[in-house]
Amino acid sequence: MYFFSKGRSYFAALLILSLFFVWYKIFLDPDGRLVWLINSTVESNKLFHGVILVSKNGRVIYKKSSSNRPLNEQQFLVASIAKQLTSVLVLKEVEKGNINLFQGANAYLKSHQKIHKEITIHNLLSHTSGIRDNGVLKSGLKFKPGTKYEYSNYAYVILGYILKNVTGRKYDDLASELLQQVGMFQSFFIDATPIGEVQSKHPKLCSSFLLKNGEYSEISKTATRKFNINGIEKVFFANPSGGLVSTATDLTVWNYALHNGKILSNEMYEKMISKVIRSDFPEGFYGYGIGRPSDREISHIGYASGYKSTLSYFPQHQISLVILENITTDDYELDFRMHKDIRNIICNYIKALAP
Repeated sequence: MYFFSKGRSYFAALLILSLFFVWYKIFLDPDGRLVWLINSTVESNKLFHGVILVSKNGRVIYKKSSSNRPLNEQQFLVASIAKQLTSVLVLKEVEKGNINLFQGANAYLKSHQKIHKEITIHNLLSHTSGIRDNGVLKSGLKFKPGTKYEYSNYAYVILGYILKNVTGRKYDDLASELLQQVGMFQSFFIDATPIGEVQSKHPKLCSSFLLKNGEYSEISKTATRKFNINGIEKVFFANPSGGLVSTATDLTVWNYALHNGKILSNEMYEKMISKVIRSDFPEGFYGYGIGRPSDREISHIGYASGYKSTLSYFPQHQISLVILENITTDDYELDFRMHKDIRNIICNYIKALAP
């Protein structure tokens, strides 16, 4: 009888201690509360399907996956996050003296690639070129270069042309070399137009789905990067603007390398993250291939063919956030609602720690 009474007391004490630990982690430990809030947000989102990886000072503090596969074996098309790599490649050539940011882009383009003479490299990088996003070089400008912001995938296609002309090397070769130098060994650029063909070569690439009217349909098998304009076939998202496939672990490596001086000189990095112009997509300000939603966050999203992604970095506390998913809906705001909520949770965490 004494044994059972003693045993009950032991387990009661253990329970109290466990509850105290949970209470402490949620309410008194800032990092514990951050993780708890992120997890609560993820668990309440019935549409989440993919991976989330949050690191602080290079140490993983939260990870979530809807698959049993390791994070580094789940590849996603991260689309416009590729613009960060393109910007880095351009800025490396700027530092070498091979490209002038404020010179007309035509100085680096062949005759059949020419665009409006007023457009500079700076305009192309910052989405202030006014170029129409339809793949037709001779289309008229939507506005005078430098006077307005309007997101343009095609501006980054042109930057891909410029890199090839300046270096004499294909964009894919330059970008692949950069991936290897950084240590992103599970990342690559698309080498086929139909996504289904890419998957046949790279089986770690997750299939993507569209949720519409309560039903899921796999779209990665039929999705293509091409569309027609006046009977002419054009590429919807080329590699310089959105052809990157990566993993959460590789993108975390990229975040810490980029934002800690491992890729660019400080001068070029400051140019990249500068607040060039106020933007509505992504919201806040835009630099070169990267957004500045606030002073606390440096970020970009990707969205294509059933894939959606967020890559954010919070420099004050060296927090890296990667969210990769492979289900989208017809509602863009709904697709990124959880991503935005998690970003806001981290921003509020940083704000609460400020002296």
